[in-house]
Amino acid sequence: MIDYSLSPRGAEIVFGKNKLLITNEDKCVWRIRSESGGGFDDMGAAQTLASDLGEYTAPVLSALETAEENGYLKIISRDGTAVKIRPECIEILNTAGKTVRKIKGITRKEKSYTVSIEAIRGERLYGTGERFDRVIQRGKKLDLYAVDRWCQTKGNSYIPIPVLLSSGADMMLLNRYERSVFDICSSDRNSIIIETKSAPVDLYFFISDSAADNISAYCSLTGFAPMPPEWAFGTIVCRYHPEFYTKEGVYAMADAMKENDFPWSAVILEGFRPYQKEKFDELKEICDKVHSMGKKVMLYEQCGRFPKDADVLFGLDDSFAVSSSGGVELSETSSYNKLDNFNKKKMRCIDLTSQRCRDKWEEFWNYYVGEMGVDGAKIDFCEQFPDGDDIKFADRRNPAGAHHWYPTLYNTLRLRHFGTRPQGGLNFSRGGGIGAQRYPFVWAGDQRREFYFLKPVIRAALSLGLSGVPFVSWDMAGYQPSFNPIDKRQEDRVFLRGLEFTAFSPCIQTHGKIKRPYDFDSHTKDVYRAYSKLHEALKPYLIEQSAVSCKTGLPLMRHLFLYDSGDEKCADTEDEYMLGEALLVSPVLTRRRRRNIYLPKGKWINIFDGKEYDGGRTLKRFIVPPESVPVFRLAGVSTPGLEEFLANAREQIDTINRLSE
Repeated sequence: MIDYSLSPRGAEIVFGKNKLLITNEDKCVWRIRSESGGGFDDMGAAQTLASDLGEYTAPVLSALETAEENGYLKIISRDGTAVKIRPECIEILNTAGKTVRKIKGITRKEKSYTVSIEAIRGERLYGTGERFDRVIQRGKKLDLYAVDRWCQTKGNSYIPIPVLLSSGADMMLLNRYERSVFDICSSDRNSIIIETKSAPVDLYFFISDSAADNISAYCSLTGFAPMPPEWAFGTIVCRYHPEFYTKEGVYAMADAMKENDFPWSAVILEGFRPYQKEKFDELKEICDKVHSMGKKVMLYEQCGRFPKDADVLFGLDDSFAVSSSGGVELSETSSYNKLDNFNKKKMRCIDLTSQRCRDKWEEFWNYYVGEMGVDGAKIDFCEQFPDGDDIKFADRRNPAGAHHWYPTLYNTLRLRHFGTRPQGGLNFSRGGGIGAQRYPFVWAGDQRREFYFLKPVIRAALSLGLSGVPFVSWDMAGYQPSFNPIDKRQEDRVFLRGLEFTAFSPCIQTHGKIKRPYDFDSHTKDVYRAYSKLHEALKPYLIEQSAVSCKTGLPLMRHLFLYDSGDEKCADTEDEYMLGEALLVSPVLTRRRRRNIYLPKGKWINIFDGKEYDGGRTLKRFIVPPESVPVFRLAGVSTPGLEEFLANAREQIDTINRLSE
């Protein structure tokens, strides 16, 4: 018989050679933890982040009952779900008594654990954060560790999140910031093998029969996204190096956008980084000038870093920095990008575990947010914070997992500060871990302006959405020039195909070392103008649907699986998406002018020509001119935001139809 004891803190059992604590913390949510250091660690990733943000409250645990029968132990929650423990396995049961997930074994080696979980035949497994090469993760072995890799799409991620969502609807979360390995039916096609690295087991199982409900329960634990300001859903102009290193360059951009009648809402001043005293007066002038145009100003910074001369300018001396055995000059983790630097960078980072340091950092940023009027920041290099044993925080916490924990907390704190601006602020970030939805905007790294990279950014957005991160953008149509001779000659085609689906995303972000929208030929500029204005018309719908995302955790760009979980074609489709609840976007991501479009159940109306199609079928070799994108409205669904969009978009739709002829 299973050795166990029941107390107000949960059920303690002995499973194999491991002592486990099993609790029920919410409806259809079970948590299983292993013993660590002689006790059970209550502060997993979600709890640590909540505590650091001043939000943590101890969960109200469900009262549990036990029953013993035929050699197994059954732990029953008042919500009707249960956990059944046999000597050889642990089963999590839904309210109907059906086994949703089975743990086949847990083994320990020093401080690390390996958990073997049975995979269900035929199920698709999504999640693990940002993924570029595929949305379905089954068959892959992943090192869940944030790395900076330009123009790569195999295995890398700026935002790895140890969560899996099954096509059967249930979710699993390894509630730790430490590095882990997910072997998702790769070594054993029937098993999900999770290996922790120097961390105890802390697994959550969300077992409602609704994927939407499980995503919501997951976000209840890790945090819901705050509502972005209205201007965040516009066009954000960034980087044009070296133009944005002077006020003249910024003003020239504004003049060019006005001359071409291109809408924009904010500029990111990558050339005006914090700490540059010699640019303070110029930055203030730019902020005042841009604000007078009705636009917003954002800075660029590297996550939590400050240079030595910040002591002279702001009193940020070494006592405010995270330290190590070698002092306060930390060596970035091995995940750095060797294309960016041949050697590791040294950096000083603010210590977020000290209230004194946080107050000083707020004082420093108050100069920009309050005095200068900066409305937000684009925060880069989040994946480079180290988590070695010699890292020393002011509160003496274990540094394990800081590589993912530090940027997640840092970005959340920055957003809260920017949110004090009169019309709200925006934090735009590239990295983090569990809780990344709290920022709430992220962008999908650096790609080249090639057709090859169009599909990976949609996969990244869909993967993040299925991992609880609802607002994902990218460097529209690439950050770097193409290495492909064909794509170099067809740069305008790549640009337009990237533009067309980006117009149906949270925001348009023009960025990079590439040709700018106003430098193309007149036809391409006409198309860009039409789509950027179409995106402006879409704002009421984006804002309406984003409010739903912030309340429920459902992403703005939704995998078709979330529309119809019972449709295998929806489960497998990775190059289309629902935008909110009513629009289906089917972009063309290759050089071709045709594509197959899968329409799920229902009736669908093409918003550009008004034609109606029955769902549950594939439109084969659908003709799509380079200037157009298939977008379908779900018949029978009407929302105020959708109707306002369609009414305001008539002129731009007519223009796009004319340009497509």
